[in-house]
Amino acid sequence: MIKTIIVEVFNEIDNNYKDSNDRRSKYVINKSNVSRTIITLIGEITFSRTYYESKIDGHKYFYLDDILGLDKYDHYDHIVKAVAINTAFDTNFSKAGKLTGQRIMPISSYFNNTDKQYIIPRQSICNWINDWEAPIISYQQCNRDIKTLFIMGDEKYIGCQDLDNDIMGKSFVVFEGVEKESKGRRKLVNKTCYTTYSKKPWEELVDILNNKYDLDKIENIYILSDGAKWLKAGVDEMKVTDDVIVKFLLCEFHFKQSINRITTDTELRKKLLYSFNNDNKKTFINNVEDIIKEHSDREENIRKNLNYITNNYNNIKDMLNFEIGSSMESHISHNIASFFSSRPKGYSSKNINKYFRINDYKNNNFNISKIYIQTYKNNEVIKLNENSLNISIYDDKETYSIPILDYNKKDYQTYKLQNITTV
Repeated sequence: MIKTIIVEVFNEIDNNYKDSNDRRSKYVINKSNVSRTIITLIGEITFSRTYYESKIDGHKYFYLDDILGLDKYDHYDHIVKAVAINTAFDTNFSKAGKLTGQRIMPISSYFNNTDKQYIIPRQSICNWINDWEAPIISYQQCNRDIKTLFIMGDEKYIGCQDLDNDIMGKSFVVFEGVEKESKGRRKLVNKTCYTTYSKKPWEELVDILNNKYDLDKIENIYILSDGAKWLKAGVDEMKVTDDVIVKFLLCEFHFKQSINRITTDTELRKKLLYSFNNDNKKTFINNVEDIIKEHSDREENIRKNLNYITNNYNNIKDMLNFEIGSSMESHISHNIASFFSSRPKGYSSKNINKYFRINDYKNNNFNISKIYIQTYKNNEVIKLNENSLNISIYDDKETYSIPILDYNKKDYQTYKLQNITTV
């Protein structure tokens, strides 16, 4: 029933244009009743339209396709694409094709009494992402008086299709503090995630933070990381004003990881931790030297981890005495590795920043589906202000499964279609 109504409205739109003076003055009819089928959330819709040819330059086009926002050769409407892309970043491309198909099937079965199953090819989802000029989000300015920022950073290596080496994704999590969420659980306050494949990651991060915060009022910035050179460089890069104090702290996880690599003996690990916390630096080194004497076959590995600790000695001490620990390893695991490297696959170095950007939408609690619907027609990457995004899927503004209906047209045909295509 609902499909019949949609097709009738499509026919009415096409026929009205066919009979209009505007069409007669500009176009002649090349072909009539050209069939097309698209897959929507209510299943397949097959309709006919008229193919027109310009009297001026011979240009040919389907008026109805243009009005409905349907690209040439597309088999899926843009709501299905949006749902599939959103699902892909929560799971993977293959599973997103199946799950999105399952969302189509029950609705379609309800109206048509059919058990036809839809499975969207994962390559189709990849193509939709590659064709999408995903916008850069300009974050809403923080109106609160923020004095301290915390920046966790780490890298994740991702398989690359077009280079000999892996892609090094540089990931940041910026937050204003930590608060208790429930018993035994704490959460980061006003977290912002950013990932990039760039040679100048700190410059890009400063641009983001400058849009979100008044950096002139920031007094302290703490960088929590594993001590890689590119991360330590953030101490100078984040010195955006003369008054701000930027301090580097080495994550407790990597310190304890080095202790565990020095020895597998549980008691010796406890002894080394106690020595580091309570003895001076020289005594701690002597304790490790004693382990080297007993395990000369592992001397190279032990010294490597000892040097890591001694080179970051003060940064580790500061972290252990700090009120906030680093949870970057878990963020890398959940935010980056779960999608990009948990399964064997490679990405193009030319497109990886787009994938990082879309993944950041999810990690920053933006609705990927609505961003796609709002911007899929863009021919270039634009900056989209956070204020212009409606990040809730339960809001007052209706979204329609036919994109043209999101423009505030007030004619009778649009009104009828809006009533039956609200999602």
